[in-house]
Amino acid sequence: MKKISYPVLVLIGFSIFFWWFPSTVKNSHGFQKTLKDTRDTFFKIRERSATRPTVLSDAVLVAIDEESTARLNARWPWSRRTFADLIDRLREGGARVIGLNVSFTGLEDGSDASSQDLARAMKAHGRVVIGVTFDRSNHLVKPSPLIAEAVRSYGYLEKIVDEDLLIRKSYPVRPYAAGGSFETSFPFQVFAAQTDENAGELHFDPELNLVTVGQPSRSVALGADGSYTINYLAGPAAFRRIPAWRVVQGKIAGDDVKGKTVFVGLSSSIFSDVHQTPLGMLPGIAVHANEWLSLASGRPLRFVPDGITLFISWLAALCVLGLFLLRRFWMGFVGFALAFGGFFLGAGIAFERDIIIEPFLFLMGPLLGMVAGVLAHSIKLLVDNKGLEKKVIHDKMTGLYKYEYLRECLDQEWKRCQNASLPLSVVMADLDRFKRINDTLGHEAGNRMIKKAGEAIRESARRYDIVSRYGGDEFVVLLWHANLAEAQAYRDRLRQLYHAMAQTLDQPLLKSSSISIGVAAYDPGIDPNFPPTAQRLLEEADRDLMLDKEKRRVPGEPAR
Repeated sequence: MKKISYPVLVLIGFSIFFWWFPSTVKNSHGFQKTLKDTRDTFFKIRERSATRPTVLSDAVLVAIDEESTARLNARWPWSRRTFADLIDRLREGGARVIGLNVSFTGLEDGSDASSQDLARAMKAHGRVVIGVTFDRSNHLVKPSPLIAEAVRSYGYLEKIVDEDLLIRKSYPVRPYAAGGSFETSFPFQVFAAQTDENAGELHFDPELNLVTVGQPSRSVALGADGSYTINYLAGPAAFRRIPAWRVVQGKIAGDDVKGKTVFVGLSSSIFSDVHQTPLGMLPGIAVHANEWLSLASGRPLRFVPDGITLFISWLAALCVLGLFLLRRFWMGFVGFALAFGGFFLGAGIAFERDIIIEPFLFLMGPLLGMVAGVLAHSIKLLVDNKGLEKKVIHDKMTGLYKYEYLRECLDQEWKRCQNASLPLSVVMADLDRFKRINDTLGHEAGNRMIKKAGEAIRESARRYDIVSRYGGDEFVVLLWHANLAEAQAYRDRLRQLYHAMAQTLDQPLLKSSSISIGVAAYDPGIDPNFPPTAQRLLEEADRDLMLDKEKRRVPGEPAR
C-alpha cells in the first residue's frame, strides 16, 4: 500500500497543477507569446517542408521596388498615368484580376486628368481592386469618386499587429454599428473579383460569425472579436515576382501574367511596407497574397478546441509521469522522448492539413510530465536516502549515532583542530552494575535502562556535539572545541542529569542505577603535543573511565 500511495498522491497533485496552470496564466503576456512563437515555428517548418498549393502558380507579385523607381525615373508616389500604363500592359498580357495595394484618394496635381487616364485603364480591364485605409478616427478613406466608379471594388489594407509587431491575424470584414452594412478587406475583394460580376460577392453572417466569398464559395469562421488567423502558405521566394518597371515598359513574356491574379505593391523596407510575420519579413503584397492563397486553395485554418488539446496533453503527461514513478527512471525519459516526438510529429502533420492543434499546449503535457517525474523521483530518492542514512549512522535502539560515525567525525576534526590550535574533548560513559540488571530483571529492563541513559546523555550535550552508543551499556560523546576544564564541567553536568533521571525509575532499577564517566582532551593551551593521535585521545578517555569506576566503587564490592 505504501508503494502505491506516493505515486497516486503525485499523480493527483500533478493533475490539479496541470489544469490550474494554463487556466491561471493563459492571459499573461509571457504565456500568450510562447503560444504564438511555438505556432510560428510550425509555420516555418511547414513552409520549408510541405508541398506548396497548386494555385500558387496563379498568383504573381508585381514589385514596386527601388530598381523600378530608378528605371522609370519616377519618385514615390508614382503618378496615376504610370499606374494606368501598368494596368494597360497587364490587361494586354491577359491578367485575370489586378489587385493594387495602393490608395487613390483626392485629385493629383489639382486636376482630374491623370485620374481619368487611370479610370479608363481600370474600366478597360474590368477587374481591378484597389486598397484603401482608415483615418485616425477609424473611418474608411474612400478613393476619389472617379476611381471608385471605375474599379471592380476596393478593400481596406489594415491588418492586426500583435504586441511583438508580428502580423498573424486579419479582419475580413468591419461591420458598421447599425444598418447591417460592412466593409471588406483587400484580399477578400481580390478573390471575389475572380468571378463574374456579383456572382462571388462577399456575404457576412453576424449570427454565425461566418464570411462566405467567391465562386465556388469559400467560408471563413471568425473569432469572437471578428478576426481570423492568416494561413501563411508561401514565403516571398515562393511567389512569381516581376519588377514593376518591366511591366510598365512592356517587357513581360506572353505567359507571365496571362490568366493570373496579379498583386501590385511596394516591396521594400525603404517604402515602409515590409512587415514581420510567422514566415519572417514579408512585403505587404505578400501578406495579402497569402490571404488570397488560402482562399483560392480552400485552406482556411481550423483550430482544435484548447480543451481537447489539453485533455490529450494531460493524458500523455500522466503516462510519462507514471513511467517515472512506477517503472525504471530511464523508462520515464524514453516515454517522454516518444510522447514529445510523437506529439511534435502529430502537430506537424496536422499543420500540413491546416489543422491547428496548438503546439505549445500539445507539447506542454509530456514536458511537464517529465519535469514532474524527475522532481518526484528526486524527492523520493532524497527521502529514501535520508531514511537509509538514519539506519546506517544511527543506533536502532537509542536513536543515537553509531560509534563508527563518531570515529569518522573525530578523525576529521582532529586534523582540523591541530592545524587551527583548537581544543577537542572526548567523554566515555559506562553504566554501573548493568550485567546485574540483565541477570536479575531481564533483558527488556536492561534495554529500557539503555534507552533512558541515552536520552539523559543526549540531553546533557550541546545540539552540535556527537553522542554515540559505543556498544552494550557504553557511550561516547565528542565535544566540539571543548578544553579539558569544559569537558570536566560537562562530566559533572551529565552525572547530575543522569542522577535526576534515575530518580524517575522503578525501585529495582533505581537501586542498581549509576554511571561512570571518563574524559580526555586535546588542549593546545596545556600541551599542544598531547595526545599525539585521535586514537590516543580515546585511550586516555577510556583510562579515565576506569579510574572513575575504581574511585567510585563501594568497598567490598567486586570490580564493575
